[in-house]
Amino acid sequence: MDFQKKTVLELFDSSQRRFEIPVYQRAYSWESPQWDVFLADLKEQIQGNNRYFYGNLLFETIKKGYRYEVIDGQQRITTLILFLRALSLIFQERMSAGVPISIDLEDVERIFFKDKGNIKLSPVEYDRAFFEAVVIENNHTFPVASPSQTRMKGALDHFLKELRALTTEVLLAIFEKVTETEVTSIELDKKKEAALMFELQNNRGKDLTNMEKLKSYLMYQVYTFSEEEETDSNITFVSDVFKEIYRLANDIHSLDEDSILVYHCHVYVNGYSYRNLDDLKAVYLKVKVANRISWIKTFVQSLCQSFAALKKLESNPSPVLKDLTRLELPYFTYAFLIKGYNLFDGDQQKLEGLFRILEVLVFRYKLIGTRADIRGRINSVLEEFSGDLEALRDNLKDKLNETWYWGDAHFNEMVTEPIYDDREITKYWLWQYESALQAKGYTLGNVTIVDEEIEHISPQTPPEGDPIETGYQINSNGRYEDDFVARWINAIGNLVLISKSHNCSIQNIPFKEKLDSYIRTPLLKQQDELKSFITGPISAPVWDLAAIERRQGKLVTFAQGRWSFDSLNF
Repeated sequence: MDFQKKTVLELFDSSQRRFEIPVYQRAYSWESPQWDVFLADLKEQIQGNNRYFYGNLLFETIKKGYRYEVIDGQQRITTLILFLRALSLIFQERMSAGVPISIDLEDVERIFFKDKGNIKLSPVEYDRAFFEAVVIENNHTFPVASPSQTRMKGALDHFLKELRALTTEVLLAIFEKVTETEVTSIELDKKKEAALMFELQNNRGKDLTNMEKLKSYLMYQVYTFSEEEETDSNITFVSDVFKEIYRLANDIHSLDEDSILVYHCHVYVNGYSYRNLDDLKAVYLKVKVANRISWIKTFVQSLCQSFAALKKLESNPSPVLKDLTRLELPYFTYAFLIKGYNLFDGDQQKLEGLFRILEVLVFRYKLIGTRADIRGRINSVLEEFSGDLEALRDNLKDKLNETWYWGDAHFNEMVTEPIYDDREITKYWLWQYESALQAKGYTLGNVTIVDEEIEHISPQTPPEGDPIETGYQINSNGRYEDDFVARWINAIGNLVLISKSHNCSIQNIPFKEKLDSYIRTPLLKQQDELKSFITGPISAPVWDLAAIERRQGKLVTFAQGRWSFDSLNF
């Protein structure tokens, strides 16, 4: 282990030295708050005479004097290079404008970015092409393909904007301060030394993800409990698995790595009672010392499988899954999805069955509301789920029916209650009803409803106090009774899907005109169907309480069948 105090200039000023961020490390994650602190520190430092200290940088020596892997400090060293690139671009701009600047930009290029063919810093593997094109070669048209690339491009643009506002004198002072900044370079010769330092270094960070904290903890445990002759191979094994985990994480767009870690622990640690890393450590520390290395290997492999499952989930073409994502998946569903993917191993028919069960569960959960905690109710169902879809369906139904709040009786009440406040669940209900009428998905031939809205057939009370138009459930004063407003205006029977432009054109108009507009442009069958519920002849239609009740009955019956566990057959 070699400790050296160096300036930033000394760290990089070698034609052959290069630093690489291994792929098992986190990709670039700093954002505006960290960039602002970085620049504010430099502005403050140029006011004084002391050298600026940039902290410890921890490297594993791959080839002494030539190649080093960054074990700790990857965010700081990447930000440093992004900042220096922004600074060099602005110097170049001002030199082109005739401003005299006594800096050799070719030297800056050679020292910090690229010396002949040697690129001085390489980020994680999947970001290297982007980094080389945009940061090293200044090709700012290169496409951005990952969140970490978005952040690197954002950092570069942020620094360019902030630095352009400063005088050349201040920029030169900042450049001098940066190059003279001191760092402590800690070079480790063996993987087991790197594992030891993981825990010592990473637990001091304030911006580490839980995944990183777990990685450093497990690497340290491997170092501590491995047989001497197996230490390097065990550490390499865990590092390689995390390498694959981070590759997968980079391709998953709907969830961050810490959320996936939680959902994995819901499945493999202690169910929905899992809260944080302390829970995981408590489970691990109960393992016999002789079995700890085996436990760690099994755990990280299963964690990798969970990341792989969620990557597959994002590309699954299932229309039922599309329905689920339209509902927005609640946190508790991911444990079932992870477990299902691992149990069914690509059996799409069984996955469809799982999606269908979860769609029923999620719709009921969203409709009933979140005042009560559903996790305790279904935790045992998750633990018992072993691939039998019928048993999963029955267990969920039985567990939910053990309490009135989540049971069938409450659900059947809720579908009759006013619903408009929950616009997304309303749209979902009406889309599924439309799908049943159409016997196909959300696109009707070549017509798609864009920016669909919920239309109140019997209009809401006009805000200016104007009388309500004819053809509705109004009294002799042209008003609704209070009872009608409270119970029926926002009932599902009075709501219909419609395009935004259509909705704007038919606000408070007589019902006959509104019905004619539905019939003239029946993009959705539920619009055309309204004429079957009206009171009176089509020549003088009325949308009164009886009409709403007739349509309400049909929509309620649909929902009670569509989202009943008894409707699920495999």
